[in-house]
Order: sequence, then structure tokens, then C-alpha cells
Amino acid sequence: MPKCYILLFMHHIQQRQIEAFRAVMIAGSISAAAANLNITQPAVSRLIRDLEAEIGFQLFNRVRGRLVPRAQASKLFHEVERVFVGLDHISRVAQDINAESEGFIRLGTVSSLNKLCASVVLPEVLAVHPRLSVIFDTESTERVLDLVSLRHYDIGLICSEYVPTGLFSVLLGRGDAVAVVAQEHPLAQKECVSMEDLSRERLILPGRTSPLRLSLEKTINAANINTSNSIEASLANGCRLASSNLGVTITDPLVAKTSSAKVKILKLEPAMSVSYQLVRLEKARPTGPSALFEASFKTAIEKLLN
Repeated sequence: MPKCYILLFMHHIQQRQIEAFRAVMIAGSISAAAANLNITQPAVSRLIRDLEAEIGFQLFNRVRGRLVPRAQASKLFHEVERVFVGLDHISRVAQDINAESEGFIRLGTVSSLNKLCASVVLPEVLAVHPRLSVIFDTESTERVLDLVSLRHYDIGLICSEYVPTGLFSVLLGRGDAVAVVAQEHPLAQKECVSMEDLSRERLILPGRTSPLRLSLEKTINAANINTSNSIEASLANGCRLASSNLGVTITDPLVAKTSSAKVKILKLEPAMSVSYQLVRLEKARPTGPSALFEASFKTAIEKLLN
């Protein structure tokens, strides 16, 4: 934890109060925050109460012994993260200067792209830049975009058409969502499946926060398909569930093609486009490791989709 005083709008706020607030927001509970800070639970509770007294408003609702963040807490946390991320960045720059390294890349990616990144792109980049330091995280699309905007990540990899104002995006490729079934499934005899085919099957759907799920729900609703017996799972687990013959998974084409599960990949009608984008803050053309990373990822996606 960086040791410096954070000056917010109330000069009586103490560093320890902010650390406790941040720990609770990240860990999700008083007990976990106390463990992370190596202090007692009553101490964390007291620091939170003192912070609320200083700023003049309540940050959390107390529900059955738990602290549930209010909207004000989320807004404050956003600003607190900007400060801590900035301090962390300065610390890492100093470490790189001292170590005479080739710099570092902080990378956040959605789950559908992390396997390609780990198995193909990062090995290529590190082979050329062996002294490069890398932070490699897997997050939701919303979280990746938020952390890129906060400068926590230098590069974000997402599967979405939407990129918020203030971020620069590079289209890495486009593909169409696919259906995935066990090799012994009756639909495995087909090359393409329709919504009518799916209406008679148990569907394995991506999580509700996935951009693909939003597109899929529009198509499913238009076809009047009943999803009451569906399974909701992460993209990474969808192919495994399909390989166990538990249903038909609708998933991202890169997830299907990089999965180790023994499945049959089928075209889906009507087509649902999936876009892969790299996002960053700076519009200027990247150089060095960042440029190689971008080029390698684009090439890897093109090879898999074509």
C-alpha cells in the first residue's frame, strides 16, 4: 500500500480511513478487509464510522451485520481508485528505472480472450522483449473499460461494439457467435442450426453481463423461445457443459475454437456478430512492446476466425 497522504475535500480525513474504506469496497466485507489490512474488525468498523462523520454522509447501509455500499460510496471509490492507481503507477515506473527493464504493460482482458492472450500473444511479445514486466488480469467488459479509463490498465481487450467516450479503440476482428454441442449430440450431424432447432433444446447461455447475452436475448425473444430450463454459465464453462451433453451452448467463436473440450462447433442462424476490440486512453500510435502486442493479437484473431 503506498504511504502518502491523500487530500480529498475534507482536510481532516486520515489515510487509514481511506485505506479501510477502499479495503471494504474491494473485499466486500468487514472481515475480509480487516484480514487484508492486518487489523481487527472493530478497528475497520471504527475507521469507516469516523470517515462517514468527517465527510458528512453515510457510505454504507448496515444490513444483517453487513455493509452494503450506497451510491455515494461507489462515487467516492471511483475517485479514491484514481489516486491509488496513480501512486501504484509511479511506484512501478521507479522500479523499472531501477531495474533497467523494458518497461511494463498492464493488461485487462475479458475471459473469452485470455486464453489466446496467454497461449499465443504474450509468448510472442516476451520472446522479443524478455525484460518486459506484465500485469495480466481477467475482468468483465465493464470493469476492463472502467480500469482503462482509470489508467489501471494500459491496454484493455473486450468483446463489444460499444466503447465509451474518452477511450480510443482498435478493431482487432469480427466473428459470428456459434452453437456448441457434444460430439454425440443429435445436432452434431448438422453444420448449421437455427432458432427453431434450438427451441427444442436446453440452452446454455452466457452470463447476463456479457454483451453476447444481450444480443442473444433479442434473437431468442424474437423467435419466442422458452428459456425457463436454461443453464447460465461463464463463456469459459459453456463449452465444458456442452461436452457433457447438458445442452447447446451459444458462445463466442474464439472461446469455442480455443476450448479443449471435445465438442462440435456449428454455425448459428441468424448470425450474431461479435466484435473484438483493443481499448486504451491514448490515440497516438503505440510503439515498442505495445505495438507488437496489438499487431500480434490482431494476427492471432484473424488466423482463428478465417
